[in-house]
Amino acid sequence: MRLKPILALALALVALGLSSAQAATVPIVKATWPTAVTANSAIMRAEIETGGAATTYVFEYVTEAQFRAKGFTEAIKIPQTGISIGTGAVSQRLTGLQPDSGYRFRVVANNFVGFKVGPVRSLKTDEESPVFSLPDGRGWEMVSPVDKNGGEIQGFAANFGGAVIQAAAQGGSITYTSSSSFAGAQGAPGASQYLSRRGGSGWETSNITLPALSGTYPESPTSGVPYQLFSTDLERGLVSNGRRCRTSADSQCPVENAPLPGSGAPAGYRNYYVRNGATGGFTALLDSSDLADLALGPEDFELAFAGATPDLAHVILSTCAALTPNAIEIPGSEGECDPTEPNLYEVTGGTLRLINLLPSAPTGTPGAALAAQGRAISSDGNRVYWTDGADLYLREGTITKQVDATAGGGGSFETAATDGSVAFFTKGGHLWRYTAVTGAATDLTPSGEVQSVVGAADDGTAVYYTTPAGLFLNRNGSVTMVSPQVDPLSSPPATGTARVSADGRRIVFVSTAELTAAAYDNRNIVTAQPEPEVYLFTAPGTAGAGLVCVSCNPSGERPVGGASLPGASPDGSGPTAPDTYKPRVFSDDNKRIYFDSFDALAVQDTNGDRDVYQWEASGTGSCTRVAGCTNLISSGRAEGGAAFLDASADGSDVFFLTDGSLVPSDTGAFDLYDARVGGGSPASGAAIPCFGDACQPLPPEPQYPKLSTERSKPSGNEVPIQAKALHCKKGFVKKRGKCVKRKHRRHHKPKKRSGR
Repeated sequence: MRLKPILALALALVALGLSSAQAATVPIVKATWPTAVTANSAIMRAEIETGGAATTYVFEYVTEAQFRAKGFTEAIKIPQTGISIGTGAVSQRLTGLQPDSGYRFRVVANNFVGFKVGPVRSLKTDEESPVFSLPDGRGWEMVSPVDKNGGEIQGFAANFGGAVIQAAAQGGSITYTSSSSFAGAQGAPGASQYLSRRGGSGWETSNITLPALSGTYPESPTSGVPYQLFSTDLERGLVSNGRRCRTSADSQCPVENAPLPGSGAPAGYRNYYVRNGATGGFTALLDSSDLADLALGPEDFELAFAGATPDLAHVILSTCAALTPNAIEIPGSEGECDPTEPNLYEVTGGTLRLINLLPSAPTGTPGAALAAQGRAISSDGNRVYWTDGADLYLREGTITKQVDATAGGGGSFETAATDGSVAFFTKGGHLWRYTAVTGAATDLTPSGEVQSVVGAADDGTAVYYTTPAGLFLNRNGSVTMVSPQVDPLSSPPATGTARVSADGRRIVFVSTAELTAAAYDNRNIVTAQPEPEVYLFTAPGTAGAGLVCVSCNPSGERPVGGASLPGASPDGSGPTAPDTYKPRVFSDDNKRIYFDSFDALAVQDTNGDRDVYQWEASGTGSCTRVAGCTNLISSGRAEGGAAFLDASADGSDVFFLTDGSLVPSDTGAFDLYDARVGGGSPASGAAIPCFGDACQPLPPEPQYPKLSTERSKPSGNEVPIQAKALHCKKGFVKKRGKCVKRKHRRHHKPKKRSGR
């Protein structure tokens, strides 16, 4: 009989079936995101791993209001019954959506082992007929003059490694540089400094560059510019008087620029001037009396700027020379003092005092440095944090205290309250809080693991720091986790890209992690790599508490590029010098944030390049959206893009650099613009029906033998239809049958010396 072989075969097949069943798993939803979002439609996409068994899927969607009220209990399913997954890349189109409205959707995958619900994603439809207008009643105003002697304006560190760019806190004025001389130019170094102010008849520009001999500033393309820093109101400016030995490689010669008339500067010595904005006059920080007893001649004397208070009323200088009777000068070679053993001096009101005095010591200890570029000096200049290279000290008036004594010395200064009453330092992975009045230091992180400090409140009641677990807030002893990941460039506080609000309750930072509850897939639409996004965190117990992604595409679509915040800009002495000024990206009321983005966050952004955006909270300015509003500040159409430079404290002025001609008088080149509330050139007009692919009508839904699958994973924003000609939107190029973001040309390269 043949029964036994048949039975054996049947048993083997059963066993094989059981083995396959045991190997199958619940399906996995790898990704969910929307594409091709318009005013009335969108495509929901997902990538699903079947788990080794026949799997079906269905999308569910609800309005934003329904989601907030009842979640997905009233969701519409598309298709109404699950359909089989083929390749794992699935999509369904939504139609009949309401313009300018928010929706939530998700995908549910199911097989005989179980089901998996994918992440909830957001999408927001476009306006029916989008009209481009700047938010808050702003208008574009061209700040730099039309006649620039054939030149243009450079961005941060793009002028010989310098380029001081700073807006006045009160608005209405900004200073910047250009490699071209214009606006009443005199003999000048390679980079000229300009100050533009807004008057009754518009913007007026002054050339505030010091007359200088050729070669008195180094010839290197990264050597910097004469101006170093300005006060917050731009009424005072700090200027270097040039280098020694302009015509020789030998360093043993004096400065050849003549002292400025009325400044009080002695001839030949390295020095700094402070410009008085009201009079246009200059005062030397070191006058003849300060250098009268100096053992070194001008050919051997070197000086460097270390830091200053925001009003430039107190300036810290570094030199190995002994400028006061209680200073010690360590001899060096060839008649100079030892440049590796500097002293620190504070200059204020024409007086000079030595900072680097150890506790109870009658004379100074050379080898000192300012503790950091920012907040190491109190706003009134009375408290100065410094280090001798080993330990951390506070010079308060005529008294010196060791800040890190409780920790056993060896502390690294991180930041301080603006009045210097509280300081934060780290040692061995521990974060310490020091109180100047009592001299007590407290370990805020007994378990250690602190990697960096990101920032602190103005009064020292709150501090943000990172550990391997992420970004944390310690506010009055209460610890809150902010984010599992933060961009490494967010710290240190003096130079990093993150910003902490004055009260410490908010922080704006960059992260490549997917953080918010309104989940946004931040993987690049072409490369699938995470793009950096800008987030705002508001502490518990504060209105609007939680995390908001301010740079995520409102449509919910994957980005074509990342977003960024500027860190501190290098001072005028070049890229290796201290970064002393951080542009304002936070308005004083903490309700507006300014950033750059390579992603197109608005329908009107069609240039495929970097542009400037504003996020503002609901109820601020013209914003009425619950989640806040993201709006273009630049045009979104300039061939070379645009870059954020600075803003006034209240955000009424937002300054940016662009090669777009945004007013009729602009004939081209890179210029400085102000998107000003109530400005003179409002950017509004007719409806914009179509920009690139953003407003194009979608083709019919693809017809495949099985409606459940696509041929392959789509790339870019293209809809997967057969025999469709590939048309790439502006900023993208065809490459191997795909739309790939073009490589951006580098803007604002350091200019070559003009030979003046």
